[in-house]
Amino acid sequence: MKEVTVYLVRHGETYFNIFDEFQGWSDTPLTAHGQQQLAITARILQPLIFSKIYTSDTARAMTSAAQIQQINQWQLPVISWADLREHFYGAFEGKNVTATWQLIAQSHQYRDYADLVAHYSVDTAQDFLAAVDPAQLAETSAQFWTRFLSGLQRIFHENQSDRPVLLISHSANIRALIARFAPDQLSPLNPENSKITKVRLTMTPTLTIKVVSYNQQSQRVIKGD
Repeated sequence: MKEVTVYLVRHGETYFNIFDEFQGWSDTPLTAHGQQQLAITARILQPLIFSKIYTSDTARAMTSAAQIQQINQWQLPVISWADLREHFYGAFEGKNVTATWQLIAQSHQYRDYADLVAHYSVDTAQDFLAAVDPAQLAETSAQFWTRFLSGLQRIFHENQSDRPVLLISHSANIRALIARFAPDQLSPLNPENSKITKVRLTMTPTLTIKVVSYNQQSQRVIKGD
């Protein structure tokens, strides 16, 4: 059976990450610390022989991919798709993450985002946010999954089992992926910048995702099942 191994790396730290603001489809540059994080990750990934690098079409993802490629002196094709973007947060883009989630959680009689997710789910929390977006533009979880799974399916069909692929991704995407396919592994709740998550894709006949490891930054991530 065909099985494609994907190493998902959250992009390096950005200024919106420092400010604790929703980034979504918006963008801010990588910080110097973010570049240092990626340098560590690049060295961990160096022994692997990837076929391609995929990213969302955001600058932070593409810049992170370029830095990893440059450090390792790879010459891999880099493919960027809008389907691989983070959730769109509508009018909440650029707003404080903690304060916004506290307001949404408290409206449902819970304390904060972690409390809300513990009682509902990551996807339901996104739906709560979309429902109160003043602009009515924020994505629902169903809208997000339709496009993100489409991107993962394209990655599966474009690649073979013999070589892994690298995907530069986003915290919300990785969190949603783990919450859906390996909820017992979702610790910490927020994947960290430049950390590595390893999954395997198969079609049986729909896309099946096996989570091998989550939020790692050591040589162990390139080994094991």
